[in-house]
Amino acid sequence: MVLTPAFNMLFMVIVAREVDVQVYGSLAYVLALISLLSGFSDLGLRDYFLSKGGVSKRYANANSLFLCSSALFLLIAALQYFLWIRSGGDLLTYFFLALLAEGCALGVLHKVLYYKYQSENRLPLFSKADAALKIIPVSIKIIAFLLWRDLILALFLAGASMFIIYTVWLFRTGFFVNFKGFFEAGAECGSLLKDWRSWGVFSVSFLSFFLFFGADKLVVQFVLGAEQLAVYSAAMAFMAIGQIAVGVLWSLYMPRLSRGEELWSYKKFIAILGFLGVLAFGAYQIVSFWAYGYIYPDAYQYGAYVLSLASLYFVFRLPNVVMEIFYIVDGRYAVFVKMRIILGVFAVVGCILLLPLIGIIGAALSLVAAELLLMVGSVLGRRRLSC
Repeated sequence: MVLTPAFNMLFMVIVAREVDVQVYGSLAYVLALISLLSGFSDLGLRDYFLSKGGVSKRYANANSLFLCSSALFLLIAALQYFLWIRSGGDLLTYFFLALLAEGCALGVLHKVLYYKYQSENRLPLFSKADAALKIIPVSIKIIAFLLWRDLILALFLAGASMFIIYTVWLFRTGFFVNFKGFFEAGAECGSLLKDWRSWGVFSVSFLSFFLFFGADKLVVQFVLGAEQLAVYSAAMAFMAIGQIAVGVLWSLYMPRLSRGEELWSYKKFIAILGFLGVLAFGAYQIVSFWAYGYIYPDAYQYGAYVLSLASLYFVFRLPNVVMEIFYIVDGRYAVFVKMRIILGVFAVVGCILLLPLIGIIGAALSLVAAELLLMVGSVLGRRRLSC
C-alpha cells in the first residue's frame, strides 16, 4: 500500500522539477479538491457497513454503497466545478477534468471493491492485487509526462487507465451480474437515508479528518496563493506515505476489534503505536535535513522545515488511530468524533490566523497542535476504562 503514494510522490517531484511553481500550486489545489471528492463520496458508509453497528443492517451491502457513492460523487463534483473551478481559469478546469476519472475510480469503484473483500475477510488478497494494479496508472502518468511533457494528458491517461482497471475488476467479481434491480437497490438506499442518525457519525468523522489533513491546502491557497501552496504541498507530499500506515492500521484492526476479537490490550496497543510514531518522526527528520535538498529545486527548500515540524503529527496520530477504534468498540464513537470536529475547526482557524504571521510553517504547527490536543482528550475520555 505504500508503493502507490511513493510512486505518486515521485511523480510530483518530477513535476516540481519541470514546471513553474504557479502551475505546481494550481495542480496541488485541484488535487486537494479531488481528494475531498473521492474521500467523501461514500459519506463514510463503507466504514459504517463494516462496523459492529452497521454489519447487521439490511441495507449494508455493495449495491447500496455503489449507488449512493455514485450519486454523491456526481453531486460533489458539480458543486466543486461551479463554486471553485470554473472561476479559477482554464488551467484549473483542465486539471479538474483530467482528474475526474481517477477521482471516480478511487471514490466509488475502489470503495466498493474494498468493501466486498473486507466483508468477506479477504482484505490481504485485495491489498496485494490493489497495490500491484495501482502501479500501472502511476507508471503511465510518469512515462507519459516524461515522453511528452504534457501534464494534463499524463493525468488524463492515468485516470482513465485506473477507471478501466477497477471497472474490469468489479466485473470479474460478478458485482454487475449480481447487481439488484435499480428499484430494489434504490429502496434500500431510501432506508439507508432514513437511518442517517446511525451512520451520520461516520460522515462527520471523515469531515473532521479533512479539517485536519486537506483543508489546510485550501486555506493556504486562499490566504497565500498558488506559489506558497506549491512549497507547502511539496513538503506535505511526503506525509502521504505516513498516512498510508495510518490507513493500514485502521483497515486491519477496526473490523477485527469491532467483531470482538481478542488482540493486544488497550495499553499495549498505545505503547506500540506511540513507539512507532516516534520512529516515523525520526525517519522524517532524516528526509527533511539530509535528503530534501537533493529532491526538490531551490524554490521549494523552505518546505524542509515544514516537513520537519509537520511530521511530529505522527507521534500523536498513530496512537489516536487505536484510541478511535476503541471508542467504536466502547459504543462511544460520537464522543470521539465531537472531539475531532472541535479540534479540526481549531486546526483550520489556527491555520487562518498563523499563515499571515509566520507563513506556511503556521499550517504545520496548527496540524500538530490539534492532533496533540486530540490525543490528550482521547486519553482523558477513556481514563476510567483503561485504568
